[in-house]
Amino acid sequence: MRIPYLLLSTIILFFSNLIVRILGFLYKIILSKTIGEYGLGIYHIVFNLLMICLSLTTTSIPVTLSSLIAKKNSINDKKNINLIFISALYSSLLISFFISFLLYINSEKLSLEFLHDKNLKLFIIAICPAVIVSTLSNILRAYFYGVKKITIPAISQVLEQISRIAFFIFLVSFIKEDNLKCYIALLGISFGEIINILYLVFSLYKNSNIYNKYSINIKDFLDSSFETIKISIPLTCSRISNILLHSISSLIVPSCLVLSGINYQQSISMYGIISGMVMPLVYLPFTVGSALVVNLIPSISQEIELKKYSRLKTKINYSIILTLFVGVLSSIMFYFFSREICLMVFDNIVASRYLKAMFLVPIFISLNQTLSSILHSIGKEVLCGIISIISVIIQIICIYTLVPIPNINIYGYIYSLSIVSMVTSFIYMFFVYNSIKKYEY
Repeated sequence: MRIPYLLLSTIILFFSNLIVRILGFLYKIILSKTIGEYGLGIYHIVFNLLMICLSLTTTSIPVTLSSLIAKKNSINDKKNINLIFISALYSSLLISFFISFLLYINSEKLSLEFLHDKNLKLFIIAICPAVIVSTLSNILRAYFYGVKKITIPAISQVLEQISRIAFFIFLVSFIKEDNLKCYIALLGISFGEIINILYLVFSLYKNSNIYNKYSINIKDFLDSSFETIKISIPLTCSRISNILLHSISSLIVPSCLVLSGINYQQSISMYGIISGMVMPLVYLPFTVGSALVVNLIPSISQEIELKKYSRLKTKINYSIILTLFVGVLSSIMFYFFSREICLMVFDNIVASRYLKAMFLVPIFISLNQTLSSILHSIGKEVLCGIISIISVIIQIICIYTLVPIPNINIYGYIYSLSIVSMVTSFIYMFFVYNSIKKYEY
C-alpha cells in the first residue's frame, strides 16, 4: 500500500526534523553563551549570506532530482536514474564551485559591505567550502528521497547537526578569543556537512545501483542536465523571491512604522518581536509540512508516471487534509493560548498580542507549501514561480499601504501576511483543482 508508506515516511521525516530543530535550538543557546553578542551578530550575517548562495543550488535542483528519479524508479529504469543523478550532481557542483569562487575573490568587498570591516574577510572565506559540501549533501539526499529510502537522509541530517555541535564544542575549549570562536562556528557548517556526505556516500554504495556500470554518452548527459536545470529555474526564482521578501520586509517595515508616528528605535523593537519571537512559532507547522512535501513531490510524480490517477487523487486529498489538520490545530492554540505560550517561551506579553492577531497565518502558509508542492510535482513549476512573485509584490504593496496608518501600524504587517497568505491559498487551490481535472481517475 502506498498511502501507508507516504504516512510512514512523513512521520519518519517529521521526527528527524524535530530532532534537528531541537539540536539547532540548543546549538544557538551554546553559540549565544560562547561567542558573545558581537560574534553572534557576525555569525548570523555570514550565515544569511550562505543561505542566499545555497538558494541557487540546494532549493530547486534537489527537488527536481527527487521528482525525476521517482518517475524513473516507478518503472525500474535504472539507467536513466543514474543518468539523471549524475547530471544533476555535476551541474550542481559546477554551479556551487562557481559561487564559492566568486565568494572567495570578493571576500574583502563582501566583508566590507556586510561586516563593515575588510579585515574580517576570513569569515566570508570560511563559508566557501560550505557552499560546495552543502550542495553535494542535498543532491545525495534528493536521490534517496526519489528512490524512497527516507530513513537514510533522515539519519544523515541528525548526524550533521550532532557532528557540527561536537566540532564546535571540542575546538572552542582550547580557544578564548570570541572572533576565532565565531570562525570555528562557521567552519563547523562544512564539517557537519562532510560527516553527512560520508554517511550518504557509504549508504549509496551499500544500498543502490549507482555503482553498476552503465554507458552514458555526452549527448544524454547534456540533455539530462539541461532538462533538470530548466525545471529548476522556476523553483529557484520562487525561493529567491521569498528571500527578497524577508530582506525587503526587514528594511521597509521599520521605515513604514516611522511614517505612522513611531520612533525608529521602537519600530525596530516591534519588528524584532514579530520576526524573532512570533514568526518562529507561526512556522512551527512547517515541521510537519516540510516532512510531507519532501515525500509528496516524488510520490505524486511516480503515480503520474504509472498513470495511477486514483492513487494520485487520494494522495493529494490526504496531504491537504493533513496540512489543514496541523494548521488549524496550531491556529486554535495560538488564538486561545497565545498569552501562555509567549510568557512561557519568551516572557513577553507584547508577543502574545501579535501572535493572537496572526492566528490565521499558520493555516494558509502551511497550505500554500503543500499546494505549491502538488503543482511542482505535476509539472507546473513556472506557474508556482509566477504565483510566488505575485504574492511578494502584493505583500509589499499591502505593507506600504497599511503599516503607515497610525491606528494600524505594526498590525498592518500582520494583516498583510494574513491577507496575502489567504489569497495565495485560493489561487493555488484554483490551479490545483483545474490542473488535476485532466487526469482520469
